[in-house]
Amino acid sequence: MDTSYTKITATKIAPPPDWALLQRRLFDIIAIAGDVATEKYARSDGRVYHFFDVDDAYESRSMRGIFYALGGPRRFLDIAKREWDAITWLYSEERQLTDDDPNHPMYMPQLRNEYWNLDIPFNADWFHMGEGNQMLYDFGLADPTNPSNRERARKFAAMYIGEDPDAPNWDPVHKIIRSPLHGGAGPMTEVRKHKGIVHTDGNVSDHVHLVRHWLDRRSLGDFGHRGTMEDNPSAEPLLPHFLYPRVKELEPRWYEDNARREEILDIFDEMVLQGDEPSNLCTTALITNAYLYTGDEKYKKWVLDYVQGWIDRIETNDGIIPDNVGSTGVVGEARDGQWWGGLHGWSTGERAIDRLFLGLIIGAECAHLLSGGDDSYLEVLRSQVRVLMENSIETDNESRCMAVPTSYGAEGWASYGDFSIRGGPPHLTHLYHASLSESDHEIVTRVRDRWLNGGGDDWNDIPLTGDRGGARTEFSQFQYYDGKNPDWPIQTMNADYEQVAGYIEAMERDSRTVQQIIDDNNWPPNPVIVKALIQTTMGSPAPLYNGGILRATVRYFDPYEQRPGLPSDVSALVDELSADKVCIQLVNTGHSETRTLIVQAGAFGEHSFTDVSFDETTYSYDGINPGLRTRAEQTQSCASTAVNGKHFTVELPPMTSVRLECGLDRFSNNPTYAFPWHGDEVPIE
Repeated sequence: MDTSYTKITATKIAPPPDWALLQRRLFDIIAIAGDVATEKYARSDGRVYHFFDVDDAYESRSMRGIFYALGGPRRFLDIAKREWDAITWLYSEERQLTDDDPNHPMYMPQLRNEYWNLDIPFNADWFHMGEGNQMLYDFGLADPTNPSNRERARKFAAMYIGEDPDAPNWDPVHKIIRSPLHGGAGPMTEVRKHKGIVHTDGNVSDHVHLVRHWLDRRSLGDFGHRGTMEDNPSAEPLLPHFLYPRVKELEPRWYEDNARREEILDIFDEMVLQGDEPSNLCTTALITNAYLYTGDEKYKKWVLDYVQGWIDRIETNDGIIPDNVGSTGVVGEARDGQWWGGLHGWSTGERAIDRLFLGLIIGAECAHLLSGGDDSYLEVLRSQVRVLMENSIETDNESRCMAVPTSYGAEGWASYGDFSIRGGPPHLTHLYHASLSESDHEIVTRVRDRWLNGGGDDWNDIPLTGDRGGARTEFSQFQYYDGKNPDWPIQTMNADYEQVAGYIEAMERDSRTVQQIIDDNNWPPNPVIVKALIQTTMGSPAPLYNGGILRATVRYFDPYEQRPGLPSDVSALVDELSADKVCIQLVNTGHSETRTLIVQAGAFGEHSFTDVSFDETTYSYDGINPGLRTRAEQTQSCASTAVNGKHFTVELPPMTSVRLECGLDRFSNNPTYAFPWHGDEVPIE
C-alpha cells in the first residue's frame, strides 16, 4: 500500500446506523441473486440459455462488473468476463458452427468484429447498442489492466473515428457519423442491402417489411421484437414524418405498386439513412472509454470536436438541436432545410424526447469530463432543457402544473407531458450533478416546484424499476441533497432490496428443466440491481442505462486486496454534496477486523481533495477494564488535514465510524481508469 497518502483513523465506537447495516445486507442479497441467475440460466462456459437480440443477451448479464467494482465478491468479475466473452462469440458472424451449438429459431448472428452488424437494423442504433455496452464500460471500472478489454476499447473506437476501413462510420471531411444505423459492418445507407430478419414464427421479413415498420409501426404487429408479423396497415393515409416534406401523405399500401414501392425505398434511403442525428452523441461514451484506458489525446479531441459540432448546430438553429444532418453535413439537407423529422428525433411519436435526450446526456457528460469540467459543453443538454421549459404550458388554471412538449412535427410542438417524472432519461439530475451550479439547481427546483404545486407525483417516492434507472429514482436523491428527503438512503436501498428478494424468490420457484427454459425462451429480469449502491456510496446518479459512463463523486479501493470497491464490513454514504465539498460517512460494521480503504476523488480520479475535516474521539480512561472504558468520559475534537491530491486512506478499527468533510477541487486531473496503485495511467500488461 502507498504510505504517502494522507491517513485518517476513525476513533468513534458506536452501534452502526441502520443505513450501514442495510447496505451490507444489500451487498449480500445481490450476490445471492447473481449466483442463482448464473447457476440456473447460463451454461458453465457463460453462454446464456435464452436467445433473442444480442443487446438483450448482454443486458440480462449486465451490472456484474460494476457490482464487483463497488465491492461485490471477486467471482462476479470472473462471471462478467466469462459471460461477455461467451455471448460475444455466440452471436459473432465470424464463428464456425459446431454440433454443440444450440439450435433455436430466434438465433441470428448479430456481431461483426465483436460489434453490432446490420442484420437487425433497428438494433444497430445507440438505444440498443448502448444497452449492450454497459458490460463493456464496466470492465474499465473493474479490471482496466486486462489487455483484451483495452484492445477492444481501441478497436471499437476505431470504427467511429475513421481508423477502421471495414467500418467507415465516420466521415472525416464533413465531421459526421454517416447514418443513424451503424456498427462493426459500417453505416447502413441502402435499405435494399438488408438481408432479412428471422421472427419467432419462423418467417423471414425483408427490406420492404423493414421500411413498412418504420413508416407505419402498427401495421406489422410486434415486428420490432421479432414477433409474429401481422398485415394490418393503417386505414387512413400516413403522415410519415421520416419522409416529410418530400412525401406529404403516403397511401397505406404504397408497397403493393412496384413503381411506387421503388420510389419510396429510394426516398427512404436518401432522407432517413443518410447522415447524422443527435442520438449518435452516444458514440462519445465509446470513445471516452478508449481514452480512459489509454490517455490518448486523439480520443479526447474527437469527443470535444463532435460535441462542439452539435452545439454549433444548436446555435445556428435558433437554440433547438436539429435531428437530421445530411450526407454533406448540412442540417435538413434531404428535407428542404427542415430541421426535424429524423429517424430518432423530435418526431418519433409521443415522448420522442426520451430517445433524443439519451445522446444529449451522454455527449454532455463525456465532453464535460474530458474537457476538465468546461461547463460550455453542457450546453448541448442544458439548452434543450431550456427549449422544453420555454415551450411548456400549464395543464389547467388551478393546478398550474408544468407540461412540456415531448415531440415536434408539422403542427409544431405537441404531445405535452411531464418532465420525465414517470420514466425516461433523467436529464435534469444528470445536468445538475455535472455542474453542481446554482443556475442548474434553479432549473431543477423550478421544475420540481411547478410539478409538486400542481399536484404531481411526490419526488420523494421511489418506484421499483429493476436494474434500470430513470428520472424517478434520481429525483428522490436530488431531494435528499436538497434537504427535503432525509429518509432517502434507507428508502432507496429498501426498494432495491425488495426487488432483488422478489427475483430470488421467483428464480428459486422456477422448476423448469434446462431444456424447458431453452424451449420457452423466457427468463427472469436481471437481478443484479446496483442503483442504490451507486447512489449512496458514490454520491452520484447511476450511469445512464443506454450506455452512459459512471459519474461518481467518490470511489473506494481496498489496498490490501488490491481491488476496487469497499472492503468487507465497510459501508459508505455520501450525505452532503456541493461544488466544492463532499461529506462521507464510513462505518466498519464488523466487530473483529480493522478495515482500510482508499478514497478517490471522482470516478476516474478527475477531482482532487483539498483537505479533510473529521471528529476525533478521546476517552478519559485508556485502560483494559471494559466497565471503566464504557463509563469513561468522551471528548470530541475537530481535526483537519491537508490532502491536495486525489486519494487518501482511512483506517476503520472494529465497530468504528467517521464522518469526513472533504474539500473538492473538481476536474483538476486527467481522468483515467487507473487504480491508485497504478499511478496516473493504466499499466500495459
